[in-house]
Amino acid sequence: MDERLLHIETWRTRFIAEGIEAIDAFVLEYPAADKQRLKRLVQQAQAIKHRYGTPRRLLRHLRALDLAR
Repeated sequence: MDERLLHIETWRTRFIAEGIEAIDAFVLEYPAADKQRLKRLVQQAQAIKHRYGTPRRLLRHLRALDLAR
């Protein structure tokens, strides 16, 4: 697996497990991140856990932030 993708998937897993608390740590690494959008995506991902859809949207958003960095 690509190292960058593994890093992003680790963040997604952390967001789902820890929730909003992980966002502050993420923003330190990715200062351009929109905290409100992340909060919404994390809450949606937590609500449906690992079903198709929102966790994948969260992953795509995190990958876009990583590529823009």
